[in-house]
Amino acid sequence: SNGLPPAIAKDEDPFDFYFTSFGTLSHFNNEQCVKIIADICRHAPEHAIFMGDWLGRYSYEWQDLWHHPVEEEYFMDYRISYIYPEEERAIADVASFPLKLVCREEVENIIDKASQESGIEIKPLLFFDRSLFIGRHLDTGDYNKHCPKLRAPVNALFESYVRTDLESLLVDFVPRQGFDHLNNFFEMFFMSSNTLVKHTISMLDGYDYETGELKVIPEILPFYPKPLKEAIDTVRRVMEGVGWVKWGDVRANVIETVLGYALRKLETDLQPGTGMGHGLFGIFEIRK
Repeated sequence: SNGLPPAIAKDEDPFDFYFTSFGTLSHFNNEQCVKIIADICRHAPEHAIFMGDWLGRYSYEWQDLWHHPVEEEYFMDYRISYIYPEEERAIADVASFPLKLVCREEVENIIDKASQESGIEIKPLLFFDRSLFIGRHLDTGDYNKHCPKLRAPVNALFESYVRTDLESLLVDFVPRQGFDHLNNFFEMFFMSSNTLVKHTISMLDGYDYETGELKVIPEILPFYPKPLKEAIDTVRRVMEGVGWVKWGDVRANVIETVLGYALRKLETDLQPGTGMGHGLFGIFEIRK
């Protein structure tokens, strides 16, 4: 890439909001990213917002790749194996291409250099990790044989009149030796998601669908992270409040959907914005 194309840089009026998606910036090396972002700064009006996204360096999807030095650019060989049924992947002619994995520190360095090159202030507002729980390659295991296949059961939570086997949402996290800070985070994260699912299973056991009464209310332990406590409480309150609904399948159509949203909220609240998910997003303010 040589930066923004002339059709945009010269011919288009400035935008208030610039953004990338689908890991766009992971297709470029650091120097190219700096050039693109510096061009955006030059093209922007006096005040604008830029949102950029890369692939996260430390997703559990590619635990086998964690060892590459953070001070060096690393491009993974990204396989599009997930478009094939599982039984065909071993024999399919799977396309692949290089995509760069980054952590927050690397993005901050890119932004600093783009600011220096353009002479324009770029202020980081927010970093966040996306898709810790349902990244594409959790299902393939191409870069981590221990990955749980979560996409189908998570999607099933949002299907009308489909009751999900909630135990299929439980994750047996396997740590990688020598990466304590990463292992500690993922152990906490999957402990939280597992606890939410187990609490929901326990509350459904003996749940009175006529009255919404719960025979079992598991204890919320004091050491649980606050987002986990809130998620468990939300699912409980919904279960207690929908017993009067006699239409359709309350578990499949309401309770499981709320569990899906609770898992999503849990991921949003617990992610550290450092490169732990399939995608790492940064939101930045451009001021001239």
